[in-house]
Amino acid sequence: MTSIEAPRRISEVSRTIEVTPGSLPASESERLARFLESAEPLIISPGMIADPFSDGENMRVRVGVMTDGEWVWQLAWADYVALHRIAPPQDFLDHVKEINFTAPEIPVDRLMGIIEALGLPLPT
Repeated sequence: MTSIEAPRRISEVSRTIEVTPGSLPASESERLARFLESAEPLIISPGMIADPFSDGENMRVRVGVMTDGEWVWQLAWADYVALHRIAPPQDFLDHVKEINFTAPEIPVDRLMGIIEALGLPLPT
């Protein structure tokens, strides 16, 4: 198993979880990966980092922080789900299903509040 930062509610502290490739049913992976990458970006990096689930030196995942206004997660989760079918925590998966895999539009003032609450750099 590999430990990675888990998706979390905005009000919660970050935590790592141990995950296993192939733990998400294939029937859910495509919709979930699309949701994870289509939500609102809070911060995005043009670079990529090594994929912790791949033995290949050239396998990379994207770097960024995403939100749907209630939860926050690393953009790499979209890659983990798409490439390795890594299952996120069940309460997050339940939330995504509840909103039908559709990220809502978030007002700019709410986004700025989330950025501030998470201690991320404010855009200039």
